[in-house]
Parts: sequence; C-alpha cells; structure tokens
Amino acid sequence: MSTDTANNASAPRFTSGSDVKPLNYFVSPLLKANGGRWVLGMHGQALEREFKFKTFAKTWDFMTAVSLQCKLKNHHPEWSNVFNTTFIRWTTHSPPGLSAKDIDLAIICDKLAADFGEVIVPASAATSASGPVSPSVSSPASGEQGQGQGQQSQLAQQQQQQQQGGGETCGLAGLADRVVGAAGDCCVPKGVKKE
Repeated sequence: MSTDTANNASAPRFTSGSDVKPLNYFVSPLLKANGGRWVLGMHGQALEREFKFKTFAKTWDFMTAVSLQCKLKNHHPEWSNVFNTTFIRWTTHSPPGLSAKDIDLAIICDKLAADFGEVIVPASAATSASGPVSPSVSSPASGEQGQGQGQQSQLAQQQQQQQQGGGETCGLAGLADRVVGAAGDCCVPKGVKKE
C-alpha cells in the first residue's frame, strides 16, 4: 500500500525505548502475512491500510469515529480520502517508528470499520476464472450483502489494479505523503528538536 514497495519491510521498527515483545505480539495478527489487513510501510515504521464503504457518508462517519478516538488517545493518523475509500497510515513521528498507540488505534480502526459496514473484497476472491466475485458488505445492523453489478465490477477492477501494484491505494498513500510533507512537526513537543 505504500507509494514505493521498497518502503515496505518484513519486520516492524518500533519507537526507541519500546518494549518490543508485547508490541510484536499485538502487531503480528494485524499484518496481511498473518491473516490481517494491514501492511508495514515506511521501512517498517508504519501500519498502512485502506478502508472502503458503500457510500461517501458511511466513509465520513467512519473517519469521524476514528477522529474521536484520536482525540481520546492524543494521536493522529496520516490519512487521505476519496469518495468511499480512506487510506490510513499509523506511525509515530517523534521518536520515529511504531508505538503502542499506533497499534492500538489500528485495532480500533478495524473494529470501527466493521461497525460502519466496511466493504470487504478478499484479495484471493477479487477475481476468479469465471470473472469478478461479488464483494460482501459487513453491516451488523442490517445484515445487508452485495452491491450493484456496476459497483461489483468496478471494485473487482480496483482490487486487481492494487494487486498488480497500481490503483487507488497507491494514489491515496501518495496523497497522504504530500500532506505529511507540508504538515510540519506535528508530534514534536514545543522546544524539542525533531529526531
């Protein structure tokens, strides 16, 4: 999901002074390699993932819920949004690396996404020999399943592009990268130089 696959790493890099053993325990099940949906980015210093919802309104509701958790935890993501898709990157800027807050908020994002009806398109089922496979929509309140034919085809095409290294995710990660460059030293306490 990172804008440059060379930025991905096979092992997380935690903030200095972290107790690595419990952090590894909690980050491991989040990773795609272990059945989760997150990937490591920024040379192992970030967790990245995209979230898709049925509508823009559901996407915005999800982002609002995440922002409330950010306020409670005093931490923020690097994120971008286009229509029904949100890209989220959790990383700590000072000291750089993954922190317990990043992992905790990634877990919270997964739970909130399910609550808001995230559209699930399994990577292994995005296409089959007979063509696109219908994505399901997780919606605990209504039990609603499926999408319109046009939306199914569009989602399957987007998933296939992403699997081939292109597509919307890379664009959303790039958008987040551009904003981060202009944001300044968000995580550095006043009067302290950034590492």
